Amino acid sequence: MAKGIAIMARISSQSPHPLNVYQAALTAIRAGISFIPITADGTKSPAVRWKEYQKVVPTPEQARQWFYGQNRGIAFITGQVSGGLEMLDFDDQHIYERFVERMHREGLAWLLKRIELGYKERSPKGIHLYYRYPDLSEGSKKVAQRPLKEPPYVLSLIETRGEGGYSIGAPSSGAVHPSGQPYQVLSGNVTTIQTIQSDDRALLLSVARTLDEMPSREKTTTHRGAPKKFRQRYAGRQPGTIFNELASWPEILEPHGWTWVRRIGGEDFWRRPGKQHGISATTNYEGGDYLYVFSTSTIFASHVGISKFAAYTFLEHAGNFSEATRALAAQGYAEDDEYKM
Repeated sequence: MAKGIAIMARISSQSPHPLNVYQAALTAIRAGISFIPITADGTKSPAVRWKEYQKVVPTPEQARQWFYGQNRGIAFITGQVSGGLEMLDFDDQHIYERFVERMHREGLAWLLKRIELGYKERSPKGIHLYYRYPDLSEGSKKVAQRPLKEPPYVLSLIETRGEGGYSIGAPSSGAVHPSGQPYQVLSGNVTTIQTIQSDDRALLLSVARTLDEMPSREKTTTHRGAPKKFRQRYAGRQPGTIFNELASWPEILEPHGWTWVRRIGGEDFWRRPGKQHGISATTNYEGGDYLYVFSTSTIFASHVGISKFAAYTFLEHAGNFSEATRALAAQGYAEDDEYKM
């Protein structure tokens, strides 16, 4: 009997002692992360009205009121209130393993390891990765999905929790989730969550998007230097529209010192003029034929989609769209006489 007690004591001393939810809330306050209590009835519902906590971090007194002696889970509020906190949610272990394999294949194992060591947890269904991105303004987004033959017809494989969202996290018990399974910390904690920059985040999400299984949207094929007889098929369209369909990003960006760096899936990554390392922008971002600039050191607005015509206009005509339209018409990008001046 005594031997059995000694063995159990030794096992207990070797096992990590998990934080209870109240302690986790106090730790979140120290880390500058907002949170709310979650009811322990399997619905994953907030136990309080939570909109105000998208703007302010709860106090220690509120944490005590919500959690001390209470059977509740905890959810972390993502977005600027928590220092740009964002969570990448993997629906199951299998999709996460595929993501890990692709991160390694793309030479990004270093980035994944950094984020994992910062804070990684197991959800009842899959994996959560947390990181901070100071310029975060996007809400929660579906990153990769799978079509189904019956309702709900689409299954989310990977999604983000961003501005205005929340993520139920460890050490919430199984009573919070309909599966009855708990949330568990796998590595790191909320005080060690890593801050990443825009180029790292772009690479991370680009790899995640390669796991999307939805049918591809129909895309217009681009042609470098399409002959005028091909352009004549587009009679009646405005020069900017025709240019968007026919021009390629290399012929727009490379003459102005932009350098192609790499491709992940269907997205190309570019480095701005004067920069020796890293990336500054991507084209075909999220499957759209746009330039999306991360850097604030270019003539382009950052974090917005920019069409080929707009990029050409700023690079070649200092933002004068009327002048750019006439120039493109003169190059054969229009057949309407009104553009031929």
